[in-house]
Amino acid sequence: MHIPRSFLVTALLLASSPLLAAGVLLTNAVIYDGTGRPPFRGDVRVEGERIAAVAPHLAAKQGETVLDQGGLALAPGFIDMHSHGSRGLGDDLDAATVSRQGITTILVGQDGESNFPLRDYLAQLAANPPAINLASMVGHATLREQVMGTDLYRASTPQELAQMKVLLARELTAGAFGLSTGLEYEAAHFSTTEEIIDLARVAAAASGFYISHVRDEASRTFDSFDEVLRIGREAELPVEITHIKMGSTSVWHQAAKRMPELFARARREGVDLKADVYPYTYWHSTIRVIVPDRDYFNPQKVEQALAENGGAQNIRIVNYAPEKALAGKTLAEIATHWQVTPVEAYMRIVKTTGGADGPNEQDVNVLGTSMSEDDVSWFIANPEIMFCTDGALHGAHPRGAGSYPRILGHYVREQKLLPLELAIHKMTGLPAAQLRLADRGRIAPGYVADLVVFDPATVIDRSTVEQPLEPPLGIPGVMVSGEWVVRDGAVTGRRPGRVLRSAAFKP
Repeated sequence: MHIPRSFLVTALLLASSPLLAAGVLLTNAVIYDGTGRPPFRGDVRVEGERIAAVAPHLAAKQGETVLDQGGLALAPGFIDMHSHGSRGLGDDLDAATVSRQGITTILVGQDGESNFPLRDYLAQLAANPPAINLASMVGHATLREQVMGTDLYRASTPQELAQMKVLLARELTAGAFGLSTGLEYEAAHFSTTEEIIDLARVAAAASGFYISHVRDEASRTFDSFDEVLRIGREAELPVEITHIKMGSTSVWHQAAKRMPELFARARREGVDLKADVYPYTYWHSTIRVIVPDRDYFNPQKVEQALAENGGAQNIRIVNYAPEKALAGKTLAEIATHWQVTPVEAYMRIVKTTGGADGPNEQDVNVLGTSMSEDDVSWFIANPEIMFCTDGALHGAHPRGAGSYPRILGHYVREQKLLPLELAIHKMTGLPAAQLRLADRGRIAPGYVADLVVFDPATVIDRSTVEQPLEPPLGIPGVMVSGEWVVRDGAVTGRRPGRVLRSAAFKP
């Protein structure tokens, strides 16, 4: 199907058309409705914040603004299943890096960290809304920190676990959608699987789900996946492996070989298993995750860990508080600068960012290139795996500004890895079902008018490691709750975003 690259004179981005889309008829669009079905050409009527009608042709009502889409694609707003967009959102309510990708809803509270108390945070956001919708999980590490303080390098006691369960139940009534863990990070790494299962049962009782940055994304990746399945089976709730990856050379090229059986085993065991992925072979995190067992000053283990992560030349320091001038250099370059080995450089960095109260992860962050393209491609194409950015509003990784257009442009159009209607479903209808959002993720009458206008022939990411905030091409219009938040690829200043709360919410 040919999609024209330019708008007609009466197209969406006509400067004279209103930003508020109440009483708007979008005509001549190629509609990807979010279900995964093939697209169809048609019209969509928006009245207030909702879709009023969808049909091959709709006659304009008197006084209705008619906007001809010129054959461009129209899809539901994209849902980011793992976002750090809450960081700094209060100071950047336009959230341009998010909305310009076509993302209309972000799920935060990831990697075991959430705003606390969540009810206060969500109330503040509802009173001063951003341009995008926001939903949140409850962070497991946040619960541990509230109960255990800084004494986190151990399993919790029964009394501490009981306190965490009470806090979790309270946070869920604020409208959180479930429990998140970051088991690779130090605040949670020493928790037992039994601790997680007990907390996950509390989430299950509130009809929530479990999402996990797993315990090891390197050589013990599949052991970590087994742990996720056990949690889902014993706590009886849906589970999601977030930003799924084969993050070490020791497990490269295993996705196609081993993941089908993992999903099949989940089905046999009655576990609702999902995952999400971002479309890059490099990650952004604390340097400490490179050594999974935390034996940071064992030279042999550090040497092996660096090798499994692609070598010191593939580990780029994003920021290093003790010596800011080293930002942007690889670990290999830093080792040369210090006239030490890469192993010694790694240990020095870890030691100088330790602190009396444990590590400050913001003192040193890295970009690591340690995934294989064939594994990333398998995850992107799999029908049961959704998408995410794992990005912040002003982060150093290009995923924060480019993930969704990169999937649409590079993997769908250029690589033909999956059909566009499936990619759209994995960005919209599938995550909406995971979150149990009954009125989002589809283009259908009665659904909230979160919509994206894009050109399948030109959409592409432009963010890079050097310019991580560069906006994409080919996404001229984004609507949230019936209002345009992006026009002609630029933010409008409208802020119609909603705080989305789960069915467990108690006012």
